[in-house]
Amino acid sequence: MPGIKHLIECHCVLPLYKNSQKIIYHKFPVYSKFDDKGRIKQKLVKCNNCDALHLIKEICRSEIKPGKDQSSLVVTKEDLSYMLSDKIVSILEKVDADISTWEQITDIVEEERWKEKIVIKRDIIDEVEHVKIIEVLGENKLKIYSDVIRDIISE
Repeated sequence: MPGIKHLIECHCVLPLYKNSQKIIYHKFPVYSKFDDKGRIKQKLVKCNNCDALHLIKEICRSEIKPGKDQSSLVVTKEDLSYMLSDKIVSILEKVDADISTWEQITDIVEEERWKEKIVIKRDIIDEVEHVKIIEVLGENKLKIYSDVIRDIISE
């Protein structure tokens, strides 16, 4: 069963927003899987900015576990690299993919959900969103391409 990528809000603030009038907390992506009853499987993740430990219990919601930042229980990119082909690992490292993307592609390979697509990079240029996508065609067969998503509706 496919999982879902969603955002978790941390208690930290990116340096870019430190002097902002309104506090903007950092959000980071996580990949979660569902159990047989359609509920999110609980898991531990670390914030990609401050390393705070979060227990994921629901989509877009977590519980911070103070004092556990040094925990080595969370799954890392290195852990996942042992489950993926060298070709996939090389691509993910080259684009500096976040841990949620590593988990998503590992899930696709484990469940053999071939032809599934994953956005590995995105950028907005002139108000148009550009994305780089991996389509997993098989355990060692990939298709990589760029696409454009038009965010502005023209009349």
